Amino acid sequence: MALARLAAHSASRPTESPADSAPESASQGVLPYVSTSLSYLAPMTEAVCTWTYDPPQGGPRFNGRLQTHEVKVCDARPMRDQLSLDVQGFVLADAPSAARDFWDEREVRSTCYTEAESLLRRLTGATSALVFDHTLRRRAPGRPPLDGVGGSFAAVRTPVGRVHADYTPTSAPARLRQALGVAQAERRLRARYMIVGLWRPTLSTPLLDAPMALADARSVGPHDMVPNALIYPERRGETYIGAHSPHHRWYYFSRQQRHEVVVFKNFDSAAAALGVAGVVPHTAFEDPSTPADAPPRESLELRAFVFFDE
Repeated sequence: MALARLAAHSASRPTESPADSAPESASQGVLPYVSTSLSYLAPMTEAVCTWTYDPPQGGPRFNGRLQTHEVKVCDARPMRDQLSLDVQGFVLADAPSAARDFWDEREVRSTCYTEAESLLRRLTGATSALVFDHTLRRRAPGRPPLDGVGGSFAAVRTPVGRVHADYTPTSAPARLRQALGVAQAERRLRARYMIVGLWRPTLSTPLLDAPMALADARSVGPHDMVPNALIYPERRGETYIGAHSPHHRWYYFSRQQRHEVVVFKNFDSAAAALGVAGVVPHTAFEDPSTPADAPPRESLELRAFVFFDE
């Protein structure tokens, strides 16, 4: 029945049994998929860094090189009821918003932030949640190549076309201290906390262009994510950039609508201790079946702390 509910956009696509790529439940049946290429970090010996402005010594903002690898990205809609933040690391939630204009900064902060915090408490059973940041993205008309270089730091940014994750064990507590202040952050650091992303398209029609692919956290090895220093004029941050592994299992949600929110983990302080998902690599990708006249992708991503008291 789940397959029958899929729109024609994905109904004619090839299918892959989950057994072909992962030891998933047999009840998932056969998943539609698209074949595409994703951009990963090419092997390098020096530390990876991305400048948020033109480096004073000249040169590119990103000192790495990307390699594309062909992958299958499976449509997770037929298995959405089997997904878990603590297992795969991501879920799809129905979350209509009262916001009338996602491009209005004040409305996003006053409405979307509160809605997201409530959603996260319901999904996780957490004591509290705090949205601390958001990013709007819009692909230019004509759909130019996805930006895999990582130099887009404008107020409205281009979709990120490389495998990455937003926080590391170094930058997660640093971001917590920055958001809450040292005293309150130190109290929170004594208990489990997570950093999650909440991502939705902002178009009024189902998203067809540059959807987001997410890797099953269980398929990601400890050496598959490489720290990437973010250099700002006044501080340094750190994200992850993905190194290729044939074991990565990729998923997306076809024809995602603006009332649907992908919730995914960027960091979980208790991942190792509890044996749960800790980080979900993700990226925008080119869907080869996207119609030529499809509207360019527009999206809103919120980032939030999720707290579990001692």
